[in-house]
Amino acid sequence: MERSTIHHQCAGLKSRLSPLALMVMMVFPVIAAEETDDKSREYARNVVEFESDLLRLDDSSKVDLSRFSYGSSASPGTYRVNVFVNGEEVAQQEVEFKAGDNRLVYPCLTPRLIQLINFNEDKLPSEVRQALSTPATCSNLVSIIPEAKFEFDSSDQQLNIEVPQIYVQRTARGAVRPDLWDSGIPALMLGYYVNGYDSQYSGGGDSRSLYASLNAGLNIGAWYFRHNGSYNWQKDNGGEYNTTNTYVQRDIAPILGRIILGEYNTSGQMFNSVPFVGAQVSSDERMLPESQRGYAPDIRGIAKTNAKVTIKQLGNIIYETTVPPGAFLINDLYPAGYGGDLEVIIQEADGTTQQYTIAYASVANLLRPDTQRYSVTAGKIRNTGISDEPMIYEATYMRGLSNIFTGYGGVQVSENYQAYQLGLGTGSRLGAIAIDATQSTSKLGNKAGGTKSGQSYRITYSKLIDETNSNITLAAYRYSTAGYMDLLTALQTRDAAQHGYDPNNIWRSKNRFTVSINQGLPESWGSIYLSATLENYWNSGQGYNKQYQMGYSNNWKRMNYSVNVSRSQASNGHEQTNWYLNLSFPLWDAWDSHAPYMSLRYNQDNNGGKGEQAMLSGTLGEQNQYNYNLSGSHDSHSGTSANIGAGWTSSIATVNGGYSTGKNYHSTSLGLSGALVAHSGGVTFTPYNSDTYALVEAKDAKGAKISGYAGTSVDSFGYALFPSLSPYQMNSVSINPEGSSMDVEFENTAQKIAPRSGAVVKVKFNTNKGSPVLISSSFAGENLPFGADVLDESNASVGIVNQAGSIYARVREDKGSLLVKWGSDKGSSCKVNYMLAPGKNDGRTSHIQQFTSPCLPVQGPVSSSPRAEMASTH
Repeated sequence: MERSTIHHQCAGLKSRLSPLALMVMMVFPVIAAEETDDKSREYARNVVEFESDLLRLDDSSKVDLSRFSYGSSASPGTYRVNVFVNGEEVAQQEVEFKAGDNRLVYPCLTPRLIQLINFNEDKLPSEVRQALSTPATCSNLVSIIPEAKFEFDSSDQQLNIEVPQIYVQRTARGAVRPDLWDSGIPALMLGYYVNGYDSQYSGGGDSRSLYASLNAGLNIGAWYFRHNGSYNWQKDNGGEYNTTNTYVQRDIAPILGRIILGEYNTSGQMFNSVPFVGAQVSSDERMLPESQRGYAPDIRGIAKTNAKVTIKQLGNIIYETTVPPGAFLINDLYPAGYGGDLEVIIQEADGTTQQYTIAYASVANLLRPDTQRYSVTAGKIRNTGISDEPMIYEATYMRGLSNIFTGYGGVQVSENYQAYQLGLGTGSRLGAIAIDATQSTSKLGNKAGGTKSGQSYRITYSKLIDETNSNITLAAYRYSTAGYMDLLTALQTRDAAQHGYDPNNIWRSKNRFTVSINQGLPESWGSIYLSATLENYWNSGQGYNKQYQMGYSNNWKRMNYSVNVSRSQASNGHEQTNWYLNLSFPLWDAWDSHAPYMSLRYNQDNNGGKGEQAMLSGTLGEQNQYNYNLSGSHDSHSGTSANIGAGWTSSIATVNGGYSTGKNYHSTSLGLSGALVAHSGGVTFTPYNSDTYALVEAKDAKGAKISGYAGTSVDSFGYALFPSLSPYQMNSVSINPEGSSMDVEFENTAQKIAPRSGAVVKVKFNTNKGSPVLISSSFAGENLPFGADVLDESNASVGIVNQAGSIYARVREDKGSLLVKWGSDKGSSCKVNYMLAPGKNDGRTSHIQQFTSPCLPVQGPVSSSPRAEMASTH
């Protein structure tokens, strides 16, 4: 190594030497300069040599400590380490270390390690390129490239490799090469969300419903099968199961995209999203470093009672949940594609409903130079509610032309319909702007007016103004001529005429304007936001549909407060305006995570309605796995009401429920969500829904917690699920030994993986289980040599001989023998028999059993040293 430190030398002995021995070795190192050949001279500078005489051992039992010199912080063997190349973490890998000249330990340069280094073959000298193409069984990188360096930090299980930058392929920061993407293991997945709702109100009216969404998957190699559907049951209408989509997908790494076969949706990036059954090949921005993950609007609203919120897109329910009284925010939507307005329905416990529409369209897209996005689709239109479901062919393409401009275009063709689009996006100090034009031709038949042609022009704009702390999330204006139709409008118009209905009942958009602005105010004056949507139609014969939302929010000491106003005006002239005032604050110091929050709300509308509400909410438990809310409210229309709700995130599912009662009504709701994964080791449950998982395997570690996820722990079979991984990026998967038996030690507690989207990647944490023992022993009348290895009957290293000549080891069996080995000849080993005393171990504490047993001569040949493994004892 370029530099060897005392810390590195001691790190390899941390779990094997007594604290006194470590202290002596750290305080009294001897620095020596030795002669080496040219290839080793770089690693011989500042060599640390440990003098065993300073440990005050008898000459007869002196131990050779030279294996810890020359930068070697561990014995030869195989270790699972985090591999860093030029400061960038590339993988976690099992790497074999071998002792070379002067007992220098180096990592074996295997084909896998060569792949991780990612050499630029065009820049390598011919002799180096030849040596790397056919490396020996355990080549030394430094012998092939003298300028290369490596450093192994055993305390952090980290191998740092430095190679001249000219020899390595340059990659974008944060990029993970496709050959490192992990397809995972064969697995069957099922995610679920179930919500039951029951409300009874005056006059004998009631509402009872059950909603369940299912997300099923089967992974076989690189092929991932998926099915998404929902079951909706209403008391008066019965139950119905609706399939959202069923498809199979596979990544195609060379084109940074994937192929999808089955039921899916067109992307919606240029044309409105359309459900189809067929095939699609499309790019995935997540495969690129720092990719954009798409856009979905926040859904805001006010519930007066314990209400059910349903969100639809293109007529399909994509989200449904129960919310307590008060303001709510839904910001985790995954709509189908990038286009299609969202219909929000709030059903109150007293039977009344609120309904409004949220405009949903993608923001202006800009790409880096020479990057691209594409989508090619061919299939049959499905689930549109019309009798005729023809074939559809769609192709879209976007490309970064320069640092300033992005060009895009697309074509959408179906029976009796054609549409073409061209657009240009640009980024400047004024913001991101995209302008495009779409030409459509619709053959509607004689009953609907024959053939109509028209154009639609759109401009979108987004900008973050740092100087004024302004964020224009989305501003878009679209104008469509009288003859322009999108595909679904054309299909619905043609279908209505064929069935004898007035085709003018299918509205054709004329003008549409949407804007969303967040503005931060100077110093501590808070922030304001504004959102608005205006739209009218060619054949409605009425005015604009208008929706506005404005708000101001700030905080004072521990109190957060906001004022909001919303106004809607339908094209028939009906208007409604609502004002809201919200206050929230913890009941005591906010540093306490269990401090309950008090929320106060006042609302008023233009029809004279008024309402007040007070809510107390909070979390409990070591991991905040319990939550609760209590509220009381008064409304001028529905009177006084009360609500109670609670939730629990267990190790297998999330459960929540609520009860609300008021004037002439009461309602009850119950929800259950979670997921399970079936694999070769059994079935593992999790309270968290996800599409990409890490399956953690930690045998004998029941109760160990999964870091970052409340309630999640290793089950009795030694498995747990780590959800919400970022596909195609490096993810840290960590385990917390707290909660597991004290008889278990972990070799490592964190690993890195880069899963493919939809994969179940198995992450194995090696554990050692056994009872700790301290055996006083001697051989031939003398103390056992300090530092000698202790092996069990399976030839695995289980301990070390301490400075006092005693054996410290961790044994799995109640009785057996241990081999003590301090040399390669037959006279440098002996065997100790042991038998543990009977006793009850509760697994929460670790008791060291101490006894005396002689070390007897070994009969027969002595086995070689076992594979070296590092263990981090907890």
